[in-house]
Amino acid sequence: MSQFDRYTVTEEVEAMRAFLDISKRNFLRDYGFVDEVDEPRKGRLPKYKDEPVKALQEMVNQKAARCEAPDTTVGERYKLARDYMGMNDAQVSRELGVSRELVRKWGLDMHRPSNMEALATLLNVPQKWLEEGGEQNLPANSHLGVRVGDEALYWREQLYGLTQAVVADLPDGADESYAQAAIEWAVYQTFELAQAARRAGGRWQIVMNEAGNILLFSPWIPIPEHGLSKRFWSDEVESIIQEELANKPSVYGAWEAVRQRCEAMGLGPEAYPKRISLHKRAEKDRIRAERFGVDLNDVVAASVEKYSKQ
Repeated sequence: MSQFDRYTVTEEVEAMRAFLDISKRNFLRDYGFVDEVDEPRKGRLPKYKDEPVKALQEMVNQKAARCEAPDTTVGERYKLARDYMGMNDAQVSRELGVSRELVRKWGLDMHRPSNMEALATLLNVPQKWLEEGGEQNLPANSHLGVRVGDEALYWREQLYGLTQAVVADLPDGADESYAQAAIEWAVYQTFELAQAARRAGGRWQIVMNEAGNILLFSPWIPIPEHGLSKRFWSDEVESIIQEELANKPSVYGAWEAVRQRCEAMGLGPEAYPKRISLHKRAEKDRIRAERFGVDLNDVVAASVEKYSKQ
């Protein structure tokens, strides 16, 4: 996923507007979100129309493609990296202790930054890419060039097929940690996989449970949980719920296991969710996972560390 992905369309549109450096004044009217010309808009829009959202997404994708273009200059790459970080020249100048006018000249290719290492660190980009450009200098987990909208979904689908080929080559008897480490290695080391993973904003990873091996999309930059209903049970019970939902092939089986474990702890029905509540929660989690992916970053990192020592 990217820094443009949000739970609401309103927030997504605002993130794209800021990235494209479009002024807020008359933005909704100028870009087709509001039809009336004479009467000023009052209150919130009930729903953003698809056409202007997709038009903004296309503009973001066009700008993302410039990160990979072979004809960019140091100045253009600086501005791209700056915009992806949501910074402006004044903020960059303050952070690096140089004049704003000098930073402005970087973007105009009138002056080349003298401390590329410090600038690359500040903007969270590879120094080699900042100096030379080129898609080959962008790692799989770089936020530079990540796509949005339908194009992001396209690259997620392409990456799924490529990841299945990696899984098919895993040795018989490979455990989950080995499989996760092997996929992560392939994503970073194979240009085709790295390109798709960066453009999609994440990678597919294997998870083993009682239902078998499944591939889940895991974004490089996870979107924090949002809008969850209030929980009336303890953290300990919440951990049990998460564990059983992950391990049982059905929600009913998970709920039954939760009930039995809670009763064994001496807890009553009010201490854990009702079966229908768990079904609703599982459905919300499924919809969220399909759109935003699942955060497996810590699990995968542990798998990589485990097998890098062997």
